[in-house]
Amino acid sequence: MTTVITGGAGFLGSHIVDSFVEQGDDVVVVDDLSDGTRNNLSESIDEIDLREIDLRDRDQALPAFDDATIIVHLAAKIGGIGYFHDIPADIIAMNDAMNRNVFDAAVEHDVERVCYASSSMVYENATEFPVTEDQLSEIPPPDSAYGFQKLAGEYYCEAYHNQYDVEYSVFRPFNAVGPREPPGDEVGQAHVIPDFVKKIRDHEQYPLEILGSGEQVRSFTNVRDIASGVYRCAHDDAAANEDFNLGSSDGITMLELAEKIWEYCGRDETFAVDRNEAFRHDVQKRVPDSSKAWEYLGWEPEVTLDESLDEYITWYQNTI
Repeated sequence: MTTVITGGAGFLGSHIVDSFVEQGDDVVVVDDLSDGTRNNLSESIDEIDLREIDLRDRDQALPAFDDATIIVHLAAKIGGIGYFHDIPADIIAMNDAMNRNVFDAAVEHDVERVCYASSSMVYENATEFPVTEDQLSEIPPPDSAYGFQKLAGEYYCEAYHNQYDVEYSVFRPFNAVGPREPPGDEVGQAHVIPDFVKKIRDHEQYPLEILGSGEQVRSFTNVRDIASGVYRCAHDDAAANEDFNLGSSDGITMLELAEKIWEYCGRDETFAVDRNEAFRHDVQKRVPDSSKAWEYLGWEPEVTLDESLDEYITWYQNTI
């Protein structure tokens, strides 16, 4: 059995690669290395087949899956909220091109299952929390190009299943946190924890600049917990043609998160913030109900946010 993981050299992807290798899968990584790096794969590099391929190029993409039994499809243009606002057209066009080629390859090579990485952003317009999978059919579609495109990828899953009998599973990770995610050059280019750590530790900002009120609520999930959930989505019979939230139900405001990181970084000054204007698609609350993953797959997050912050900041200090 060969599992092909697209985007496997990225932050989340590389941890998923490590998890699948540890479980004994034969793993092929398909990545153009535009964002991901070989260094991210250092723990598994001797055990995998790394294929440097641009999935937007159909002539490159289709043959890349000739030995695939399972596809875990993570490859996408992705970043923080500022990134979403900078290149909305590219996000839709490029990610759609990758989705089409990956799903066509699944048909051509008779792949057993496509495990698709969606996003918590599909719940952008949710108003009841924690959000459950069945709410997706009841809420308006996402306003952001990124959220809309991720939802379109879920439609690919169902459409290719209905027309070509391609088996699928969908997972929606909620704010993965852990090593290998560097901060961006500008605020909002990466996710919030790398951004806060950079501003608090390296730039020694005082007061700390935050976007919006700071009352936005998020839940954070250790990247290794998400990787173990993805493995079950890819392999468990109960995951066939189902969708799953993978995330912690413990919400925290951005002010509370920033103060935690402030203390972890050992800042002497009294914690204080300077509020800047928020981005237009800055969702005010995003907290999942992941009980379906427990019911179907026996999965639930195990690593606490405090443990994840300690792990990330230690990595950051030693690496960045």
